[in-house]
Amino acid sequence: MKVLLLDMTHGGQVLAPLFKDEGYDVTVCDVYKIAPESMLDSLRDIGAEVCVGMPTPRHYDLVSMPCHCPDIFLEGCTYDQRIWYSQAVNRFMNDKRFRIEVTGVKGKTSTCYMLAHILANAGKKVYLGCSRGAGPYTREGHRIDALKSIAPPYLLDLPEGDYDVMICEISLGGSGKADIACITNLLEDYGIAKNTRRAEEAKKDILTDKVNIVLESEKDIWSKYGKPLRLSKKKVTVSQRPVFGEPLEVTVDYRGLHKVSLDGSYLALQYLEAMDMALEVCDAMDIPVDAVIDAISSFRGVPGRGEVHYRGDVKYVVERNPGISHMSVRRTLETLRTMDSLKDAVIIIDPVSKKVCDKLDRDLIEEVVREYGAELIVTPGDGTEPDIPEHAKTVVRMTKEGYQ
Repeated sequence: MKVLLLDMTHGGQVLAPLFKDEGYDVTVCDVYKIAPESMLDSLRDIGAEVCVGMPTPRHYDLVSMPCHCPDIFLEGCTYDQRIWYSQAVNRFMNDKRFRIEVTGVKGKTSTCYMLAHILANAGKKVYLGCSRGAGPYTREGHRIDALKSIAPPYLLDLPEGDYDVMICEISLGGSGKADIACITNLLEDYGIAKNTRRAEEAKKDILTDKVNIVLESEKDIWSKYGKPLRLSKKKVTVSQRPVFGEPLEVTVDYRGLHKVSLDGSYLALQYLEAMDMALEVCDAMDIPVDAVIDAISSFRGVPGRGEVHYRGDVKYVVERNPGISHMSVRRTLETLRTMDSLKDAVIIIDPVSKKVCDKLDRDLIEEVVREYGAELIVTPGDGTEPDIPEHAKTVVRMTKEGYQ
């Protein structure tokens, strides 16, 4: 039995030994030609055939590849069956620890961080793997022990430990075996695999036979897959006009109504939907009210995601995120407009990250920035700092980085 695994960037090297253990003749292909030679050597050591660029053209009994990988890499190959990497993960996943998997278009990392913060505050021993990195999350914060891709196969590479909860951000898909699966949103059903497939096709693989939490507004999208759904509704509402750099007063609906002051060091307005979903997860897990409300009050945002501060009289927003796109730019600018902080705003974008798959669409971003009357500066990506225009009253610095 011959199996072909396409793409060593998104976890083929994790799956190869597992298929080998099942008795398959394994061929792996580094289609993007960026896998380190040490990785390829380790695969040769277990007896796998290693290809770089295009796979050996032949007939395979099974092909497994990321859903977003274009079919062009299969040129010259025939096969009896093809499964996505998420489906291969489902095949091999046997980790019995309580696991929450989170995917979606936007808000994945924010939801994971919010949830980890609440559960750690509630006394749970928490592991968090996300686009910022992976490691234990305690009351003191996230200790990043490893920088890993958030592609589905890395669910099979979780560390040992007696964790109460494993929180795992997934770029596209999931294991289909989580205790709780969350889809933050499908704000844009964008094209993948050179526009031959859509994001929904990949993300649906996270759905489990247990608890699936999706937006109430997206019920019709996900209900057709026949899995049990729990709907996330609005639970956090703003109580007063938001002001840049000042605490945001909100009302939280969690087993009663609670007045909460969100810290002013981050753009809390951008986190409200993530809080809504995290609260739905907490309700499903029966987390006590006091632990939840205390944690929301003490949350300081995801480091580098919507951080705000002043330099003299100039307002600064910092966004370091693999998900920077025209949608996230629009969201940030709309938040600043709500705070009356768009006057003489300058948006600086650093588009370079070798670890991030999504490419920036400069035309779409320019269109959004122009719509909000702001100025756009795109850096050359060589690490040099651009000059800040003297007239700037608000500076938004966005760097597209992280692990996907």
